[in-house]
Amino acid sequence: MNLLKSLAAVSSITMLSRVLGFVRDTILARIFGAGLATDAFFVAFKLPNLLRRIFAEGAFSQAFVPILAEYKNQQGEEATRTFIAYVSGLLTLVLALVTALGILAAPWV
Repeated sequence: MNLLKSLAAVSSITMLSRVLGFVRDTILARIFGAGLATDAFFVAFKLPNLLRRIFAEGAFSQAFVPILAEYKNQQGEEATRTFIAYVSGLLTLVLALVTALGILAAPWV
């Protein structure tokens, strides 16, 4: 039953995110129409959306969950918490570096 609750929560939040994204795009189209400002907005959001897909919805999640389950079975609860903290810290560091690189390179992009 806990799995169903988690699935329902994640599915609901994902659906809400999709609806809000659609509303955002509709408002942008209504206010700005087709033009350079709208094109610039969508181009600027390409990289953050790509990173979200990779780390939040895509390959990272699909690879990490089975590894985490196996790690928990072999190492135990406390070691798993340490592992999660390590991976979270490493992921935060990598994303911070990518963000800093993006900010520094922004004038030339």
